[in-house]
Amino acid sequence: MPPNISVLADYAYSEILNMILSSKIKPGERIREDLLAEELGISRTPVREAVNRLTQNGFVTNIMRKGIYCVQVTKEDLLHLLDLRIVLESLSFERCAELATEKDWEAFRSIIDEFHAKFNSILRLNNSSAGKKIALLHNEYDVRFHVGIAEISGSKRLIKYINEVENLLLIARQRIYKNDDEGIDIVLLSWKQHELILNFLRSGDKDSAKEILCKHLMLMRDTQVNVDYIC
Repeated sequence: MPPNISVLADYAYSEILNMILSSKIKPGERIREDLLAEELGISRTPVREAVNRLTQNGFVTNIMRKGIYCVQVTKEDLLHLLDLRIVLESLSFERCAELATEKDWEAFRSIIDEFHAKFNSILRLNNSSAGKKIALLHNEYDVRFHVGIAEISGSKRLIKYINEVENLLLIARQRIYKNDDEGIDIVLLSWKQHELILNFLRSGDKDSAKEILCKHLMLMRDTQVNVDYIC
């Protein structure tokens, strides 16, 4: 593939994936390469390459004689992804506890502190869009935290797999938090679990960190998944 096409394909991949994760392209929605090329202002060749990669990574599906569609995550898919994430992140936690430096621990602390600062700023707005902003903020920083732990391992494959599983789960996590006490409590509990994971990993208590991980994923399953998007 010529260098310029490769760069445009990377750009198209990132933009289309963002459309999927932000629900601009919804689960089950048909994807048209010609319209995407027009919207992105590029030719169809890099868009086609990006869509092929998205298909390989499980974000879209090509149905023979029907077309290309954004993936729909079934209940069975969700349970399998959660099982897979537990296995992958358990290995990730092992490597992080062994290899992370003081600088790394401070970086994770910064992710948590940044989340809380932005979370509180959104709450102070006290408007109708707060719930959606909190959901997007939570998803963004949750991925940063967990993928960041994987990056300590230095394993490109482990990082790639965890990143892909995280993104596939985000497709299922399309529930927009209501701007009420219950929704806020769910988000705060999730980030309390992040703090516990960080503290346990930092102290070398990998088993306790993995136990909190299981609780963390069950909280996501029970409270943050929009059942309307799950077949």
